[in-house]
Amino acid sequence: MPQNQMSFGIPEPRARTDSQPRHPAGLRKLSNLLVATAVLMAASACAGRSDLGYASLMSEVPTTRAIVVPPPGGPSVVAVLQQQYQDGLSQEIALSTASLTTGQNAFYVSLLNNTAGNMEIPNTLSLPSMTPDRLQSEMEERMPGVEMETSLVYVQNKFGPFGFATGRSSTGDLCLYAWQQIEPGEPAIFVPGGTISVRLRLCDADASVDQLLRVFYGYTIAAYYRQESWNPYGDPPSPPKQLGERDAPMYPLGLGDGGGSATVIRRRNLSEEIRRTIPVEAPRRIIDKDTIAPPAVAPVETAPPTGYPVVPPPPGQ
Repeated sequence: MPQNQMSFGIPEPRARTDSQPRHPAGLRKLSNLLVATAVLMAASACAGRSDLGYASLMSEVPTTRAIVVPPPGGPSVVAVLQQQYQDGLSQEIALSTASLTTGQNAFYVSLLNNTAGNMEIPNTLSLPSMTPDRLQSEMEERMPGVEMETSLVYVQNKFGPFGFATGRSSTGDLCLYAWQQIEPGEPAIFVPGGTISVRLRLCDADASVDQLLRVFYGYTIAAYYRQESWNPYGDPPSPPKQLGERDAPMYPLGLGDGGGSATVIRRRNLSEEIRRTIPVEAPRRIIDKDTIAPPAVAPVETAPPTGYPVVPPPPGQ
């Protein structure tokens, strides 16, 4: 036995030739296994993503961001749902409800800017014309089962004319649906001034028509676009003719006869006014007892009561 094979019986390693590979086969298999594992992990991560997508851009905003604010004492704002568009936004402003009619009292408001502001949003805002068919469809959608009757009375609030319809629900509640579109009276050709569309759906168990209309008369628009071209209200009205004139006092709301408008009061003679305010007494009769005798008063004879004996008068009378 050779001497190099006697120690511990371990054969001597062979010398590597150039025809043998530099990397062992096990290392190559391990590398392939790691690559396959990484691919599987990436595929499982993509398949298990928990990102949630929404089909609508409607989102809830704080009630302080409501475009329309009800008048003091009116229904309170309980929630605001807002949807953003390229050229504007719309809101559904939910109001407190005290009725049994199906549906939610709410303002439906849209602000049209007429200028694309956010190009990342694909949707654009369109305000259809207020035709009778369109309004009837809105009332059927927002007040199902309520027979509404459109009023032919001309009414207007501080933003201009508006229309409304009233009806009684099956539960006995009185319902109001009012609509208004605020835009400049003269349309601009080059730079549009913008448009505001307002709807009100309001049902109440104990309110009258006047009380429901008060909400639409007194609402306030609390939002605007910070652009010079955005002005859906048009030019401000001219002051009243009595402003600055003499003999035309103007009173605050609730005082005077004009109810806040200029009232002309004609001047009157002060002495005539004094004479009208002093009560006129009837002339007194002065009786002179030396010249005029007072009228004689005839004695009143009364018949004796029946059922009693008659007492004769004393003798000599």
